[in-house]
Amino acid sequence: MERKEEQIEKMTKMGAVPKRNLRQFIKEKREAKASKTEPDKIQGTALEDPYKPTYDFQMVFKKSTAYGYIPSMEHFSPWDPNFPENSVRAVAIHDAIQPIIGRLDIIDESHFIDIDDDELLSLAHHRYGIELVRRLCANANENEAQMYDSIYYNGEESFECAVNAAKMAVTMSKFIAEGVFQNGFANIRPPGHHALPDNPNGYCLFNNVAIAANYLLKYNLAEKILIVDYDVHHGQGTQHMFYESDRVLYFSIHRYEHGTFWPNLKESNFDCIGDNEGTGYNVNVPLNDVRLRDYDYLAIITNILLPLAYEYNPSIILVSAGYDGCMGCPEGNMYVTPAFYGHVITALSGVAGGKICVILEGGYCITSLADAGLRTVRALLGDPPHPLEYTTHINPAVISTINDVKFVLRPYWKCFQLDPLLPIDNIHAFDRYNQHLVVKRYIGVRERPPFPTKGYYSCLNFSQQKLVDACIRYFKEDRYNLNETVIGYMVNEESPLHQPIVTCPTQEVQGRLDDILKKFRDFDLLDRMCHFELPLKNNRPTIWYEVEGHILQVHDSSYLLDIDYDNLPKKPDIYVCLSSRDVCRYSICTICYLAQKINLNEITHGIAIIRPPGHHAKEGEAGGFCLINNVVVATSFIAKNCHYKKILIVDFDVHHGDGTQELTYKSKNVMYISMHRYDDGKYFPKDKTGNYTYIGSGPGYGYNINIPFNNDKMGNSDYLFTWMKLVLPLSYSYNPELIIVSAGFDAGINDPLGNYKVSPETFGHMVNMLKPVAPMILALEGGYNFETTSLSMVNCARALLGHPLPMPVLEDVSEETKKTIQNVLSRAKPLWGILEVNKSCDPTMRDISDLEDIVKSIDDMTV
Repeated sequence: MERKEEQIEKMTKMGAVPKRNLRQFIKEKREAKASKTEPDKIQGTALEDPYKPTYDFQMVFKKSTAYGYIPSMEHFSPWDPNFPENSVRAVAIHDAIQPIIGRLDIIDESHFIDIDDDELLSLAHHRYGIELVRRLCANANENEAQMYDSIYYNGEESFECAVNAAKMAVTMSKFIAEGVFQNGFANIRPPGHHALPDNPNGYCLFNNVAIAANYLLKYNLAEKILIVDYDVHHGQGTQHMFYESDRVLYFSIHRYEHGTFWPNLKESNFDCIGDNEGTGYNVNVPLNDVRLRDYDYLAIITNILLPLAYEYNPSIILVSAGYDGCMGCPEGNMYVTPAFYGHVITALSGVAGGKICVILEGGYCITSLADAGLRTVRALLGDPPHPLEYTTHINPAVISTINDVKFVLRPYWKCFQLDPLLPIDNIHAFDRYNQHLVVKRYIGVRERPPFPTKGYYSCLNFSQQKLVDACIRYFKEDRYNLNETVIGYMVNEESPLHQPIVTCPTQEVQGRLDDILKKFRDFDLLDRMCHFELPLKNNRPTIWYEVEGHILQVHDSSYLLDIDYDNLPKKPDIYVCLSSRDVCRYSICTICYLAQKINLNEITHGIAIIRPPGHHAKEGEAGGFCLINNVVVATSFIAKNCHYKKILIVDFDVHHGDGTQELTYKSKNVMYISMHRYDDGKYFPKDKTGNYTYIGSGPGYGYNINIPFNNDKMGNSDYLFTWMKLVLPLSYSYNPELIIVSAGFDAGINDPLGNYKVSPETFGHMVNMLKPVAPMILALEGGYNFETTSLSMVNCARALLGHPLPMPVLEDVSEETKKTIQNVLSRAKPLWGILEVNKSCDPTMRDISDLEDIVKSIDDMTV
């Protein structure tokens, strides 16, 4: 038996593992940490173990989802029986989640933290404000209510209900922060995000989210907190309480209309970004138009919220979950579908170790409120979100706001420094498609007491309500299913038959797959997924023979004969064995079989652990270890047998998939997106077709997107922020029925071929962001450092399963990456409306009063 040292040396020569001195250093560092001694430094610089974050999460799995229910039946408006903020709201959500209630851990009043009411409330409110609410509730006087904007109460019961709502918010947040639960939904009322330290406001008596956040900070249960507020009204109370703090980042998407929409405040505008230590930590996204849709909101999520959340890296996320932006709500007048909220929660689940506490705020169309609440809870459980309502272009007012927000936050966050600042020579006539002029505009009038106490709110008429009900029924019956997330995986059991001869060592060996399976066992993942197998040679299934027909469609028959008879040109990156063709066919069958299981709703996503890779294989030419193009042949089979009309292939292998591009270049039924090392055409495969200028031809024009990195050693920030800025919005815009990921991990750190420095956990986050778009199959391509490849696949599997992911270290984004992004946008933006948000900004922010002569042109642009 070979000694371990000889095995490592042999594998090192094959390029399959990192150099032995690095491996030895990592081992010594781990041992040093265990003995609490400081590790040595190599050449004066501390070398971190790049795999430690993943190993730290080895036994960290998704915990249960908590559910708290405080409907506050005793809290209602005694002077207006039709008041929209009532217990029916919470009851409707509670009824909607009954089919899945058995999957939730229930928190009730018996679990409340032991704390005095005044002590609890004083976490966010001044003593005067607490006593004011106590006195108002006790008096239950309508005339007194007129002195406070949109406030009602029903005696001392209202005070008690508000306290219980706050206690539920705090209790649930505490349990999630402590790791008792993974996440949770607090179905509580009254809402809270408008309540100020000294007085109630906007249906809110006490600020539930602010109280919870301050509790976590006070008792050291969180270092940094991200508050995401998607209620259609600005949560000015929450903003006020954390405006000077950098320990709480407050993010709000709200209807504004330049201040004409309630609460009509100047401080709700985009330029109010915090003060003192909190400068840059208050983020307002004011919406200056109505009837906005899923993709308008989605553009805000991908361009602002997700990059910000990743860079901020909070300990926990608190969500002020108002559903008055959802379709049918008369107060919001927006067209966002209930499905959207599941996409937001799923996208955020990669941050903060998946610790998310959702706390109910507004939402006054009972039908859409109930369904949106259900979609949110299902996303917390890890269930796949349902499709968004597709639109081709983003509302111009939303585009303007996104650029305004990025501009004012640019000095404080590197994620907003990807777009250039370019002076606009003539502000009266400039290229509005590619340039943006930042202009502050406020035309609102702040309301003053006395305030109305009844009948001042919007309502749906009978016909409108019927239409909303019909839309929600359509989504439920025709588009939605109640499947839980199930991950299937398959392994090419015959891949050991494809091996190089001993005298010709190469990086593409069976050990790649063996190490992935070993890591899956070590990380306790195999039993959490569903394993499928294909019968071996003596009992081939029908799919085996059908796939051969598609291989013949994709590849030239004479080329296939050359593989069969080992007549291919001899090259260092190509070898053929007697069984190579059958091994390739087996790989393709695994992808096709998983796709069929997805199509039958038996699994949600799939993982194909296969070799040899395939994305370099062209119609009649092998290359880069690839003989048959696994993904393209599988796509041909899937399109025919599963009747999919749109399949997206996303390729993050460090090498450009020149074969996949060639074989799909003229098709609009297959979109190909490749993010790869290019180095101005000097990096393998050294083909100019990997450049950003190649975007498809004929019917496929615009459906081939190359993202070529040049002349730098790319890392986590380059990949993640490029993913959010280009890959994610393009994937949503294509709106595919299935995604196949050519999952090559040779951009990973220590890979002997890629020479990039992407951490294993980064690939997991990329998959986590992409998985809400459509069902996904990960098909292994390259990756030649065993440890990096196997741990990267571990993170991808964990992402699909919904387990918490370690956060990658985010360095500065390379200047070369910024150039690449702008180059890709120059070609893709005219073809994909969701990319129209990307503009260069003039370096000067102006007030509308400085531009009276172009007010009309700005108005016209907004319309």
